[in-house]
Amino acid sequence: MEIKKIDLRGLKPGGPGWDDARDAVTASMVANSCVVVQHDGLNRDIRQVLFGRAMPELFAFPVETKRRNVSNDVQYGGYIGQLPGMAGYESMSIEDVPDHGRISDFAKLFWPQGNPAFCETSAGFARDAIQLERTVTKMVLEGLGVRDKHALDSHHDRLRYTLRMAYYGSSPEDDAAKMSMPEHRDYVMTSMIVQHQVEGLEVQLKDGSWFSVPPEPDTCAIVAGSLFSVVTNGRVQACLHRVRTPSNRDRFSALLGCMPTKGCMVRAMDEFVDEGHPLMYHPCDPYEYVSFQYSEEGRKSKDALKSFCGVVKDEPAEAA
Repeated sequence: MEIKKIDLRGLKPGGPGWDDARDAVTASMVANSCVVVQHDGLNRDIRQVLFGRAMPELFAFPVETKRRNVSNDVQYGGYIGQLPGMAGYESMSIEDVPDHGRISDFAKLFWPQGNPAFCETSAGFARDAIQLERTVTKMVLEGLGVRDKHALDSHHDRLRYTLRMAYYGSSPEDDAAKMSMPEHRDYVMTSMIVQHQVEGLEVQLKDGSWFSVPPEPDTCAIVAGSLFSVVTNGRVQACLHRVRTPSNRDRFSALLGCMPTKGCMVRAMDEFVDEGHPLMYHPCDPYEYVSFQYSEEGRKSKDALKSFCGVVKDEPAEAA
């Protein structure tokens, strides 16, 4: 099995080709919790500067400098690195990335006098990525049956976006060290993953096999997170994915993740609950869920989301 690339270039909502592309995007998300799209939504020049100059300069700073990137919102929200079992992996994030002030504050952690070029590049990439993410999510929700424009707009208007920049360094160790990111599911609504030249992203398909997403130009992958399962009442499950770098080359990627703004509860959209599809998840506070996922109880659970807010809980393990 494989995930077929879907061409979104030149499409406009309601225009020629939109319905067919929407149905293909939806089918891919339902079947594999992931869609790979070819698009013209990310400016090539901005992308080249981000991966070719901005990110290499950023990750060249000493570890103690990179650790200034912290987050008070969620665990693993700021700098991540130097972790066992994740050879050569580091990442940093800019929260609420549409806010130019937040980008500027991030840049000043590394360049105290500021770095307008870095800020302009990051802001331009984030702006384009957010628009593309909104287009793909709109397609999925429409494809599943949501036609109410107010409901679609309300979903997007309650989201906040984080840009995470990741670096996977080459390793002199054996093949085991080339599993740079163990398999996991993101807690967010969706994650857009843009790879640059070097392969690495693998997603688990419905049949249990692993598909390596090619790092082709003008493509990106959008994977569903746990909170999107709540919104779609289980129609779209969270994507199990990992990063493996068998070529052992330095790798950069950029990820756009979206979470509800603080104070917003996440619940299934009305269109997804009926007699044939009873409610699967109670409304939940997304940030309380993230805390639970990384708690001792959450880590031990086979399905943290179901344990936290599932209408039907997991059966307890049988005594030995």
